[in-house]
Amino acid sequence: MCNLPEERKNILWDCLIFSKSRNPWFLNKNQKKPLYLKQTENTIRTIHTIQMWRFQVPPSRQEWYPLKKERELQFLRGLYPAEVLLLEYCSYGTYPGPKNGYPGFWWFEYGIRDVGSALKSLEDRGYIVFATAKDSLNSFTIPQLKKLLSAKDLPTSGKKVDLVMRVADAFSEAELLATGIQIKYVLTELGQKELTENEYVPYMHKAHNKTTEDASFGMTFNVWSINKLLGTGDKSNWKAIVAEQERKMGQQTADNNARTMETLKKVNPELFNELITQDQQLAAIQVARKVYDESKDIGTYIAFGEMLWKNGGLTFPGSGWHFELADLYIASKRYNDALRFVKKLKREKKEYSDKADSYIVKINKLIEKQSAK
Repeated sequence: MCNLPEERKNILWDCLIFSKSRNPWFLNKNQKKPLYLKQTENTIRTIHTIQMWRFQVPPSRQEWYPLKKERELQFLRGLYPAEVLLLEYCSYGTYPGPKNGYPGFWWFEYGIRDVGSALKSLEDRGYIVFATAKDSLNSFTIPQLKKLLSAKDLPTSGKKVDLVMRVADAFSEAELLATGIQIKYVLTELGQKELTENEYVPYMHKAHNKTTEDASFGMTFNVWSINKLLGTGDKSNWKAIVAEQERKMGQQTADNNARTMETLKKVNPELFNELITQDQQLAAIQVARKVYDESKDIGTYIAFGEMLWKNGGLTFPGSGWHFELADLYIASKRYNDALRFVKKLKREKKEYSDKADSYIVKINKLIEKQSAK
């Protein structure tokens, strides 16, 4: 380990967790290329179970995309899932240089160390190009747009879309570039085609039920598992394949839960009954929520929430669920009802007192604003 380059030592100490079993390091000493960090798997040994990590020298690959490709199938034109996801983000008009920086998932989930270099690679291969300054005006804030319009004594009223159109009409490309506007990438026809043909990639990236790559506790459900199932050919049936995998995963989860509950019923009947009650209540809430989402009848959904709290409140934890009735009251401008409910919640659920205090401040401001009208 002492022979590691200095920049790799920092990564090593930041990422490693040692277990009492002192799992050995694996170093490939036969190659002299830079070493890259690779998470292998979560192993359960004893109560001291810790994540194992190993180092491995990658074969010849771009510096910006180490180690991830070995588990992926390339698409017809040679792209990998992470690159297709980059196309998706470029379609939003915020890359390169998004306002809050590049999200950490590019490295931790997809292995892209240098997003800028990855984007340049896509540009060089004809998947993205820089937009014109006029096409990048959406990156300006409303105050910035108004300042530009004021400089030419033009009206500054209207919505942002109006301001953008007014600036685009009044300023030349050169004038806009001189303002220091950050031009953004847009997809070429080739890039749009690649993204359209692989729609499952952004879908799986956003999937709320996606899993990690470790299948120790059941089947995997992520962009790479779907990538392997779909292969490199036609992917027009991806929705059916994803749905089938979700069904299988749901069934596996249900079977595991049923076995767990059967065991719990024998060893701890009291806890078993408590969990059954929670499950039944949560199921009822989910049904009511679905009806509300479809009908948008907030009054009926509020009445359902009031009924729950009149009969003892929620039987399971979660601040979002506990404050949902307050949010519904606020959305209906029933601020006094919201205030009474939050104060009651603060008295009865001490663990939510801090959040209740912030709600009380917000609701009082809304009441003051309403009274001033």
